[in-house]
Amino acid sequence: MMKVMKSLCARVESAKDRRPVAIAFLGDSVTHGCFEVYVNRQGNVDTRYRPDQGYPARLKRRLDLLYPAAAVSVINAGISGDNAPGGLARLERDVLSFRPDLVVVGFALNDCMNKAPDALMTYRGAMGQIMDRVLESGAECLILTPNFMNEYLDPALPQGVLRDIAQDTMRAQKEGVLESYVRAAKEEAARRGVPVADAYARWQAMGKAGVDTTSLLANHINHPLPELHELFAEEILRAMMEE
Repeated sequence: MMKVMKSLCARVESAKDRRPVAIAFLGDSVTHGCFEVYVNRQGNVDTRYRPDQGYPARLKRRLDLLYPAAAVSVINAGISGDNAPGGLARLERDVLSFRPDLVVVGFALNDCMNKAPDALMTYRGAMGQIMDRVLESGAECLILTPNFMNEYLDPALPQGVLRDIAQDTMRAQKEGVLESYVRAAKEEAARRGVPVADAYARWQAMGKAGVDTTSLLANHINHPLPELHELFAEEILRAMMEE
């Protein structure tokens, strides 16, 4: 069981003697609470933001149900389009400055789209540094692996920039590029004894069971439907409670 769970119990027993428990989420658009995407009037790709439907908010609702007197605080430091190096650059400002008890880190979807020869090494290094700095701060760290991206081009996607993006994400998913980033994150976590909430494994299991995982993406590319954010919340809570 992670120390954060013991802190929640202690806060329930005596809120007067304990500071509020804070959980921070560092990640990309899925963490941020992004769902459908569209091309706006300026011709740029934009997204629908519904952070109340994202997994940080859903985890808070679960913890409020289980530990109502703890009144857990959640910091959502997800930014649409961000990657692990970007998260590392803003770690102090957006996360550690709040002195969280736990930091949940979820990157890979944008990192795996980087076509630079050293992209995977850059990702691995940034994830390792994020974990090191979180642990050095005295907080616990938890790695959250991502969902699947699209495995085919959905007919609902219009011709143009969105379909072009979907071509690239489909390639990264089907050719195992995203999976190699997931593996790298898990290896860096294992080196440091950092637990993993393996949502990617859940998506793999669904795929093997014949589930059309692409139909579970709100934007037909890489943003899960709101209901699938429950899966992330489940995996995080499982990892927090696991002996």
